[in-house]
Amino acid sequence: MSELFTINFRRETYLREVARARRRVIALGVWVAYFGVMGIVLGLYGLNCASLVNRVAALERRAERARTQAGQHTEWKVTPAQLNEIEEFVSSPAVWSDRLSHLSAALPINARLRSVALNPDNLSGSVDQNRLVITGQFRLAPAENGVNAAEKIAAALRKDKAFSAGFRTIRLASTRMSEEAGPVAEFVIECQK
Repeated sequence: MSELFTINFRRETYLREVARARRRVIALGVWVAYFGVMGIVLGLYGLNCASLVNRVAALERRAERARTQAGQHTEWKVTPAQLNEIEEFVSSPAVWSDRLSHLSAALPINARLRSVALNPDNLSGSVDQNRLVITGQFRLAPAENGVNAAEKIAAALRKDKAFSAGFRTIRLASTRMSEEAGPVAEFVIECQK
């Protein structure tokens, strides 16, 4: 007999074993996935529990500290200078909003601000705490002088009643010419109370 006509009598048994092995692999995969998901969920619950325990311990420490400090009541006596400072800070938002809008109106169209800082060096003296520093730059016209243009901005701020209210001096502190992207003048204006 030639090999073309051989019959494999074990094929049905082989296919049955392959199907059984496939079912076992699928069942094993389902169980592994189930326990993997359960492990992740339980792990997240564990992390949440640990975070909650830490948060509760921190709140308990804070409450205990507040209880111990409650007996150490100290009186706060306000000096007239502190009271004036507090009153100034309460009225400050409206005043500063008005000042900044007048500052933008005083700038020429070719100028832009780089920073506006109150006490930029963070000094503790009463004179230094009330110092406003305005830095900016503007493009110069071909025949324009940078110092004169910056002085015009300082003069406009001095003349503006809403901006200059509360400042003793408004002066041009420095100017610097730069030729990086055309003629540009950088200026610093200091306002002192």
